[in-house]
Amino acid sequence: MKRSPGLKQGFTLIELMVVGGIISLLLGLGINGLDYLIQWNKLNTAAALLSSELKNTQSRAFYEGVYYKIEFYTTFNWPTSSNKYKILKGSESELYKEIKLEGVELFKTNFTNNKVYFYPNGVPSMGGTVTLKNKRGKILYVIMTPVTARVRISPDPPENW
Repeated sequence: MKRSPGLKQGFTLIELMVVGGIISLLLGLGINGLDYLIQWNKLNTAAALLSSELKNTQSRAFYEGVYYKIEFYTTFNWPTSSNKYKILKGSESELYKEIKLEGVELFKTNFTNNKVYFYPNGVPSMGGTVTLKNKRGKILYVIMTPVTARVRISPDPPENW
């Protein structure tokens, strides 16, 4: 196409709109993927923290020779005051630590009355599973075996669930 010598070269409005549309589409897809990664990271972090707290509580009970109890406040049973767990020390249940989960839902447990006790010899009162869920609906299970208190994190529920 011939241009007259006095006109400046540049982009048309349609070309700019197409480029803007492509950039918007790529940003939209990128932000969605980034949100997915952020939510998955929050879920993994919460599961790792809970697993660590279960192991540490068992160790403290054994080394100190006192009872410890972990109480879970799940969204399944108590939707208003939930999404946290407390670690209580001794027979008088003195508050040792309270952990509130942010960005992850402490959905459900199969511990009796949502409590697990660690005896002074480090043995848990029972084995059980804690279900954690993120805002995208992804679930991780923190599974503790009876007697040994071995803790593992799994995307699949235990066989007896």
